[in-house]
Amino acid sequence: MNRCSAEHSRRAFLRTIVASSAGIGLTHSLSSAPNATSDDLSFLRETARQVLGSASIPSGGQIPGGAKNITGRKLRVPGGTLNYYPAFWIRDAAMMLGGDFIPADEIEGWVRVTAATQPGAEGLHFGRLRIPPHSIPDHITLGGEACWFPGAYLEQGNGTYGFLPPADDAFYFTQMIYEHWRQSRKLAFFRSTVKTGWGEQRLADVCVKAFDSVTVDQKLGLVLCDAAEGRTRVDWGFCDAIRKAGLCLMPSLLRLRAALQLAAMSKADGKFAEARRLRAEAGKIQKTLIPTFFHDLPKVDGQTTGCLLSATELGRKDDVWASAFAVWLGVLPRETELKVARHLLALYDAGGTVAEGCVRHLPPTGEFGGHWEKASCPSDHYQNGGYWATPVGWYIVALQRVNSAAADRLLSEYIAHLRANRDQGAPWEWINPALKLRANPLYGSSAGLVYIALTTAARQLHL
Repeated sequence: MNRCSAEHSRRAFLRTIVASSAGIGLTHSLSSAPNATSDDLSFLRETARQVLGSASIPSGGQIPGGAKNITGRKLRVPGGTLNYYPAFWIRDAAMMLGGDFIPADEIEGWVRVTAATQPGAEGLHFGRLRIPPHSIPDHITLGGEACWFPGAYLEQGNGTYGFLPPADDAFYFTQMIYEHWRQSRKLAFFRSTVKTGWGEQRLADVCVKAFDSVTVDQKLGLVLCDAAEGRTRVDWGFCDAIRKAGLCLMPSLLRLRAALQLAAMSKADGKFAEARRLRAEAGKIQKTLIPTFFHDLPKVDGQTTGCLLSATELGRKDDVWASAFAVWLGVLPRETELKVARHLLALYDAGGTVAEGCVRHLPPTGEFGGHWEKASCPSDHYQNGGYWATPVGWYIVALQRVNSAAADRLLSEYIAHLRANRDQGAPWEWINPALKLRANPLYGSSAGLVYIALTTAARQLHL
């Protein structure tokens, strides 16, 4: 395909990304890739397939120079550099789902390995570290042992990354189970019993208890991260080096999605009261998102704009990733969605938030930009100013809401970055071109999630 026809195909593909419906719920209104591909999108899919394949550890397989997988299940670590993150991360695995790269029987194995680590009603304690009842761990070793905190293995850490486990993994666990149901079209697994740390339990009950294990503001439904010493926690894993406090945006969005997914499964299972409860939780979150996190900003080119702040106390910053994710989910009121999308467009046009098609967590400047107030990584590194591909698909969809040409450009920039650097290890976990930094080659979500976010077939879950 010549360059002009490839560009035409790319534009035709991106035009299929339509504005989220003026309803409520999760809206993925995208054409599926096989029916609308260009050379670039085919390249992105093939890259995703290769990278996610390279992250695979079969049962009985071994990481070079590292552990053997004795869980009895095929697992996938976060990327093809197997010994960089030599364990099974729940959120990274969940981010591989939705594009049908992973078969349902493999997802079932992931769920069983994860469920086996869930503690019972007493929870767990490791010195000052506390694991609430029915929690889901941050990651799991290839021996099947739970690692509850980022940066930790069996020693469980010292509180640097919180005294409670991250607030997102329970919701990614729900996503795994939902994706198994979507692919298999059967509720048999959801209805079956699985091994847990509190005995053989019905998977539906394991999932509900995991969902309820995360601390929330009961009135608002939003995830709450305590500021008190000895009670802190990471709000979600892609900000595990960042300290936040108060009501937190990204895990609240993940909770909203998980509530709708679990409600759909519960309804199909005939658990109508539970489905109503979960839908009410989702509705509560959606109603409180805007008054809690949205902040109006000055007009740009005569149009209203606004941002979503990452947390209400520590970490009250312009959350680029979560803003793009919220637009992608389709859970914002139409007027607010457009304000947020216009702000993301203004950041993209101004430069500095995006480099080589990869995206910073915060804008580099501005009242709510720069760097996080409290981080365990240096400025302009990792989650405190590095540039990541993980949210690129969300960002492209958000731009498409207000400027299709800008969406085209961002996609082109990222594909160009991948093509130019594929033989050197791209996609990386994060980069900073100004500092000539590239970290962790063959990172799963830097290819898989980008493609999945762009090509998820039309699906809707309504409140």
